[in-house]
Amino acid sequence: MAWLSTFWYQIDPFKSSKNADAEIWAIMAVLSLALILVPFIPGIRSVPRWTRVHRLVWRDYYRMRR
Repeated sequence: MAWLSTFWYQIDPFKSSKNADAEIWAIMAVLSLALILVPFIPGIRSVPRWTRVHRLVWRDYYRMRR
């Protein structure tokens, strides 16, 4: 997963920044926190049910239950 943080070093504002490490660390912390909080955000947590993605993921389970 190192490529996720090294990606940011290739983008212009961070490429020339003297404080790039701290800025990238902050961005990765915010993105990680957002990913952790997805199940608790009411609109976003319902998207898999609306798109029926859960049926694709659990299709083997549903076949076995029948």
